[in-house]
Amino acid sequence: MTLTRTGAHPHEDLLAEVSGVLSSVDELHDYVTRVVHAVRRHVTGCDEVGVTLLVDGRPSTAAYTTVTTLEVDAVQYQLDQGPCLEAARERTEVVATIGDGGDRGDATQRWPLFAEAVRRDGIQSLMALPLVSGAECVGALNLYSETPHAFDDFDASVARVGAARAADAIVAVTELDGAQRLAGQLEQAMASRAVIEQAKGVLMALRGIDEHEAFDWLRATSQTRNVRVKALSEQVVAGVRNRGEGESTA
Repeated sequence: MTLTRTGAHPHEDLLAEVSGVLSSVDELHDYVTRVVHAVRRHVTGCDEVGVTLLVDGRPSTAAYTTVTTLEVDAVQYQLDQGPCLEAARERTEVVATIGDGGDRGDATQRWPLFAEAVRRDGIQSLMALPLVSGAECVGALNLYSETPHAFDDFDASVARVGAARAADAIVAVTELDGAQRLAGQLEQAMASRAVIEQAKGVLMALRGIDEHEAFDWLRATSQTRNVRVKALSEQVVAGVRNRGEGESTA
């Protein structure tokens, strides 16, 4: 059995976190959200993670760790170039570093417009793995780092565990419910993002924590209370709004 440099077992730990069978596409958003945060925790040097799904050839971000992930993904979709699109369309793993100055990185040469845009977000390393299960490729798992040359072969082997398991779950539930239901679920997920981001902002302000810690609180509390993250986020935002209204009328 291969050990990490720190003596932990990230392959097994990650697999344990992303295992499970989806009974319907309604469970997909919560599942892929769990996947991206688990991958971020277990891949060394990874700062942000997203899942891109292709529905009728159109890419959409199904889950993300922070809004930075959304911004980077959106640049790829707008320009129609970048690692996640290449990984999904070509069914190949993509690892690249964005060059700086005289050290022109692979990403700068392959996707110049994309590289220039994401450099402003502080992204320096990229890794995208196709979500392949059987004969189907449904998208890509995207990892981003603010450190140049952040991902090595060991990191890729850990990320493959998450990509393979997520691909199996997504393909299975799509075959069960159909691509049309998947498209509808993605639209609902996009609609829920606003309230989740609002709740994270509230927690960051009240608790003095960062965006990752805010989501970890939402995730852990949702599990404890047995409610969905979206419903809990609505409660957090409503609580602050009601408090503010109470103070204004006091």
